[in-house]
Amino acid sequence: MFAGKDLRGRDFSRRNLVGADFSGSDCRWCDFSGSDLSLAKFTGADLYRAKFVSSILYVTELGSTNLTRVDFRGAFVYGFLFSSSSIITYAGLRDFELERRRRSVSFRPSNERGYDKRKFGREISDPDALCHSDYRVKGSCFSFRDVDDREANLQRAQVFNILKRLYRENHDGRAALDCHFWSRYHLTRSRYSRTVLTAQLHGDEPAVGRLSVTLSYLSEFVSGYGVRPRRMVRSLALLYFAFLFVTWLVVVSSVGSGVSYQEPGAPGVRDLGSGGSDLLRLAQFAALSLLSPQLNQFSPHGWMILLCLLYFTLSACLLGLLFSSLFVMILSE
Repeated sequence: MFAGKDLRGRDFSRRNLVGADFSGSDCRWCDFSGSDLSLAKFTGADLYRAKFVSSILYVTELGSTNLTRVDFRGAFVYGFLFSSSSIITYAGLRDFELERRRRSVSFRPSNERGYDKRKFGREISDPDALCHSDYRVKGSCFSFRDVDDREANLQRAQVFNILKRLYRENHDGRAALDCHFWSRYHLTRSRYSRTVLTAQLHGDEPAVGRLSVTLSYLSEFVSGYGVRPRRMVRSLALLYFAFLFVTWLVVVSSVGSGVSYQEPGAPGVRDLGSGGSDLLRLAQFAALSLLSPQLNQFSPHGWMILLCLLYFTLSACLLGLLFSSLFVMILSE
């Protein structure tokens, strides 16, 4: 009854609007806050500056929609559909929420008596409490079940993955990278478990699952999944100080391993570990080893040769990630 209509500025807040069809309507400045919009259709609608604060957008069709400056704060968006690209400029899509219990829908089940009957258009007192009991609106029956933290994180990962595609289609590279990070972040915390939401088999293969989770956490800490340059700089700094500390331990305690230094113009070489360690020269040695395994003034020997090669390999990987991440950040602008 709402399709193709001029509904500018109308108040649809806190209403049971399950299955409502707003396709092609002019809904600018409309307020849908706190409404149950499950299975609703907004295909081709103009929703400029509309409000969906704390509304339920389960399997809600938002394809080919103008969502410019739409307020989605606290909206329960799991399962919303974007069958085609929509304009999402300045839309608060990343401030979504998930219902406390997972929602499922069935159409005209054999036993409808177990569902509370609710009429279309009636007022909703608390949209957050809808998930506490099963209910039906016309032929749509909604049931709920408890979810654990892993499944909730998997739901969030899927939502951010959808948002990443939308931001790319709207040429907002920075927001797309942010959604990529949060998608990987929540996917890591889902532990790649096998659930009804995914066909991945890591839960059935414990060794593979533990390895995937470990590598994912490591990637998050070291590089922010390749899209957080500051984390890479932090990792480089941690690697530098760790190498400096290990080098200091080696040169002051080991006899067959250490670092020799030749003063410019001096005839001989000096062992940096003899007569007390020279921290200034060791810091210089660690900084130069970060960029090159071949040093003119410094000569590692013994176990320090292997340590220097390992240090340089790790630093080269981090620097490569850093430069590629900066390049991607520049392209995203």
